Amino acid sequence: MILAALDIGSNSIHLVVVETDAEKPFRVLASGKEMVRLGRSVARDGSISPDAMSRALAAIQLFALRARSYGASEILAAATSATREAANREEFLARVLDQTGIHIDLLSGIEEARLIALAVAARERPRTRAKTLAIDIGGGSTELALLRGPHPEDLISLKLGAVRLTERFVSSDPISDKQLKRLRAELRGVIAPRAAEIKRTGFDACYGTSGTINTLAATLAHRRSVTVQSSGEPQSSGLPVRISELRALNAELCAMDLETRAKLPGVSRARAEILVAGGQLLEALMESLGIEVLRTSEWALREGMIIAHLARRTSSQSAAPGKIERDKSLRGAFALLEHYRADRKHALRTAYFAGQLFDALRPLHLLGSEHRRLLLAAALLHDIGYLVSHTNHHKHSAYLIHNSELTGFMESEVALIANIARYHRSSPPKLKHPFYAALDEADRETVRRLASLLRLADAFDRDHQGRVRKLDCRCDGGRLKITALGGRAAESALWRVEERADLLKDVFGLAVEVAVEGGREMTEQTE
Repeated sequence: MILAALDIGSNSIHLVVVETDAEKPFRVLASGKEMVRLGRSVARDGSISPDAMSRALAAIQLFALRARSYGASEILAAATSATREAANREEFLARVLDQTGIHIDLLSGIEEARLIALAVAARERPRTRAKTLAIDIGGGSTELALLRGPHPEDLISLKLGAVRLTERFVSSDPISDKQLKRLRAELRGVIAPRAAEIKRTGFDACYGTSGTINTLAATLAHRRSVTVQSSGEPQSSGLPVRISELRALNAELCAMDLETRAKLPGVSRARAEILVAGGQLLEALMESLGIEVLRTSEWALREGMIIAHLARRTSSQSAAPGKIERDKSLRGAFALLEHYRADRKHALRTAYFAGQLFDALRPLHLLGSEHRRLLLAAALLHDIGYLVSHTNHHKHSAYLIHNSELTGFMESEVALIANIARYHRSSPPKLKHPFYAALDEADRETVRRLASLLRLADAFDRDHQGRVRKLDCRCDGGRLKITALGGRAAESALWRVEERADLLKDVFGLAVEVAVEGGREMTEQTE
């Protein structure tokens, strides 16, 4: 089987094409990279510029042709911070789908960190109980992951990236002393609180991934007369970055103008533009975390995407509730679930069903894994309002989510989660509802799509008895056909399904057909 993965980052778009089977690790057939700088315009004005969008579309089209020329049966695609923060991200995603047929997943920073951790673990093969720290500096964000053996345990995403920092702090060439002081102060202020958490846990080895770290490592290696590739982006694994050498290099980079930096061995002009901020970011991370030396790893997000995809293909569908419990990106949602003493088993079943519905309707809702995570969080928290009152508990749930510390989610994401949970029952979204009206038009449509799935998912366990074990969902023309697996005992749990399909029918124009394994069929038409 041949697979391809596209990593649509804030600075560059990367391609990897691999051959794999169930008996052995995958073999890389081809790779490629195009710098498109989506993050530059997003950092400046909050949207992807027309030029950046055109460059990205051209790169994706080129890479799609290349992947298909190798016989790729699937092209996985994921976008990171620049795309997920862009006000016009829906336009970009729609244009890519229309022109290339490729659906792009929007990754959260936490999910990005997890995928990078999987790649580093697969490439570097740490000992079973060894603690490993993986650091990835991107254009718009930096991801850190602590692993125990091959398993990610703690995941952190920081809104610190080489492009973002360059746009915000570097306006002269070379950088001025004042700008450098502001940049260094910002870095240490943001990093210090999270560094304390990591240092308490501790780690035995540290690896750095992606272009900025690889470029800095290659530049240092060249100074030590180590043979590295002399042009383009270095990809060598295992090169060391020592904090003492990095400090000296950064001091020189800050004194150089762009033209001089671009003449350094292994440094492209595009990389030279952001290398000062990227070098300062890596130095601040190493200092704050007490890292004397890290080594590069050539595998990163795109390889992690393939590893995770292969794992999903071989995993048992019935294990999904357990996987939700082990998902580190939902740790904050579980903490809130426990704090408000909601029914954990019902919350997990609802999240499981919501995830199945989300996956079945991907071709219609065009949302990515970032939105799937929001839906799962809303499903876990949809009943926490019972602690306040049974009456209107959906409204209380929304209020509590809005006003609680929900670790691992940005403020804008919390607003979406609260709204999705708010509409798991009772009336559909309306502009007279304050929380919903506060969202922009794109987010309101996202809430409608995801809330329609949550309403239906909750209905399959409305009595909290677990009579339905799992759902088999598929779209067939204008119908969503759902088989509720659980035998005749599941029939009594389905009395609310017809009522709760109202929003889904309105949003997607689907008739909903529900059959119970071994039981009678219920049909709800849209006509």
